[in-house]
Amino acid sequence: MPGDKSPNWGTFMGTGLEMAVGVAVGYFIGHWLGKRYGWDPAATLIGAMIGLIGGAYLLIKEMNRMDKD
Repeated sequence: MPGDKSPNWGTFMGTGLEMAVGVAVGYFIGHWLGKRYGWDPAATLIGAMIGLIGGAYLLIKEMNRMDKD
């Protein structure tokens, strides 16, 4: 219904999953680069942070879209 303001739980779960997958992918890519080139602790942390930033970007983008509706 157009006037219904009940939360859409599927959207919220999908957004949380996007953030978790972003952090996990960033972590594993950073870990792989760290093992390959000897940058181990820093590359893993930087990869996870890039994934977190990407997930936060998608979260903010989704919240702005929901605010317009």
